Amino acid sequence: MAALHGQQNTFYIPSSVEQEMCKHMFLSLPQEACGVMLGETAAGGIRISRFQPIRNVAPDPLHHFVLDNAEWIRCVFSEPKLIGIFHSHPQSRPVPSLEDMQALPAFAGLLQMYLIGSPDLTNGLRSHMHLNGYQIESSKESQNQTRVVPSYHLLPVRLCVT
Repeated sequence: MAALHGQQNTFYIPSSVEQEMCKHMFLSLPQEACGVMLGETAAGGIRISRFQPIRNVAPDPLHHFVLDNAEWIRCVFSEPKLIGIFHSHPQSRPVPSLEDMQALPAFAGLLQMYLIGSPDLTNGLRSHMHLNGYQIESSKESQNQTRVVPSYHLLPVRLCVT
């Protein structure tokens, strides 16, 4: 992640991967969908090669997401490399919520990107989504004299569907 620190990057997403995320989101409605992005970091951006859906095991999946632990652990050790997370906001815009920001430290140290999708129902079809991408940035924040705790931020980035 150090190579990405302080740089504005682009996330490159094959249209087939975007379609998989969209399909998973619509099949999960009215609940939040979630999954991980696999790929690689390249000069000037991140290239996604695969989307892996993960079951949402949240107690309230209509308003929150929690990744299934067993599926999450398999993805952490998979190839291609785990680079990001995706989840949906079925009833709101694809921008980080307070709950998203509070949950971010649980997995942000392993990731570089964060994607949020929302259904686009303006044309009456269930096949389009609004998708926003965010780069995960970390900074060290001292809590006291003996312990340094990382703090995470989400910076909007450009998505390029190819």
